[in-house]
Amino acid sequence: MPCKRKLYIILLILLPAGLFSQNETPLNKDSLVINFGYGKTFIEGCELPALVALSNYPELDSTRIELKSRRIKHFGNARPKIAFLFRKQETRHYIIVINKKSRDIIGFSFSDLPFGAQVGFFGHELAHISDYCGKNNLQITSYGFKYLFMKRSIERSTDRIAIKHNLGEQLYDLRSFVLNNPHTDKDYLEYKYNNYLDCEEIIKEISKLNESPQNK
Repeated sequence: MPCKRKLYIILLILLPAGLFSQNETPLNKDSLVINFGYGKTFIEGCELPALVALSNYPELDSTRIELKSRRIKHFGNARPKIAFLFRKQETRHYIIVINKKSRDIIGFSFSDLPFGAQVGFFGHELAHISDYCGKNNLQITSYGFKYLFMKRSIERSTDRIAIKHNLGEQLYDLRSFVLNNPHTDKDYLEYKYNNYLDCEEIIKEISKLNESPQNK
């Protein structure tokens, strides 16, 4: 069943106060660029949500990341540039690809997403990059083969990385938009249900994070 806003509202009432509180970041693009834009290349219309998501990934402060717009099969993805094979682990460059023409393929485009959902998109893709940064070149090379057989496990784990970086609410906004949007392509909808955390699971993960000793 699609995620329901009613469930979200009920759980907000029942769960501890402050469960969804985020580290507040002033939405001043110039300030965000100065603090979190080093080594990053953006595309028009994506700068602010990308920077807000980046502000939650301090480990990526000096990582070179380039945003690109291309026509691809899905909504977006993140990967190291192919030249990673010839670079040291700490000097790799990464790409986040956004399918800005995706409305004809999956039923909506990046510009259709509410701002929080846009942040959630980048939160998930940056979680992939954060994961890549911890792998050596051989591990990344084998990652593609592993993904073919363990897609569900990898994507759900990536969702959890984003939640641990305080982007659970935005990830919820993204997933809720996709699963509740009447224009979402049926095959894409099924793909999301089968391979990613749903809204209820996201809420449970945020609750568990909030209840962990280090957050008390």
